[in-house]
Amino acid sequence: MPELEAKRIMNTKISFTKRVDRETLERIKRWPGMKNRFPRVRIYSAEWGYFWRGTGQGYTSNPDESTVMSIDEALAKTRHCGPEKRIQYVEA
Repeated sequence: MPELEAKRIMNTKISFTKRVDRETLERIKRWPGMKNRFPRVRIYSAEWGYFWRGTGQGYTSNPDESTVMSIDEALAKTRHCGPEKRIQYVEA
């Protein structure tokens, strides 16, 4: 029986109290119309767990220190990134 309980716990979805609207680079590559969801975004690298600094000077854990830009500008800066970077665009 402990195996069944462990399986049930592992399959339980976790819900967060604060909703953060975001979209991934991979989804936008597949469905370009998705980019219209957010006019202004911050770039987030889920690989590292940090936001991009818009000046190209590394990463930050503080969203307020990252640059807010248009989704088109963000796509231009990140389109070269592979799926391992897990790029996300977080609504600003």
